[in-house]
Amino acid sequence: MNKKMAVPRSQAVGPNSTRTNTRHEQETDVLLIGGGIMSATLGTWLQELEPDWSITMVEQMSSVAEESSNGWNNAGTGHAALMELNYTPQTANGINIDKAVDINEAFHISRQFWAHQVTRGVLNKPKSFINSVPHMSFVWGEDNVNFLRARYAALQQSELFRGIRYSEDHQQIKAWAPLVMEGRDPLQKVAATRSEVGTDVNYGEITRQLIAGLQKA
Repeated sequence: MNKKMAVPRSQAVGPNSTRTNTRHEQETDVLLIGGGIMSATLGTWLQELEPDWSITMVEQMSSVAEESSNGWNNAGTGHAALMELNYTPQTANGINIDKAVDINEAFHISRQFWAHQVTRGVLNKPKSFINSVPHMSFVWGEDNVNFLRARYAALQQSELFRGIRYSEDHQQIKAWAPLVMEGRDPLQKVAATRSEVGTDVNYGEITRQLIAGLQKA
């Protein structure tokens, strides 16, 4: 097999750019299109599982993690269904938490993968890419309050969500999120949930570090 590689390549694309039609041929076992978190993750898996495979990555931007994986271009939350209401739809039989459980379990696998890469020395300084931050859901209006209350109760069926707190008390919610409650009608029906085990994730930094590891391999 060829020597493995991870090669971000720049190609100018845009109204003011010029392209050349030069043809470049190179044999590779795996071709990764785009230098984002998906290619970086897949490449890292393959490099560890099939170390003799050659891996080539192509990216049209000037560097990797400049589009959707860039920290300024995505929410940066560790998606564990702790606050995302769309993961717990209301059905005729009540709140369905199946997707929330699946999402939460998948995120735990992601965290295990990142922890493994730290032990391998591929990822460095975990605080540079993942940090604890509370996750909250906030709603107002009777229907939405009823939904959040039912969602909270349904999530308590799973050990994954037992640490979530629920409140309809204005003062408690103000303590959690003072700016959200500032100037709010004290008679308005509101509700919030809060989880202390939420995370903030810099996917751009993870991408850059994983690809740097591929280039060194």
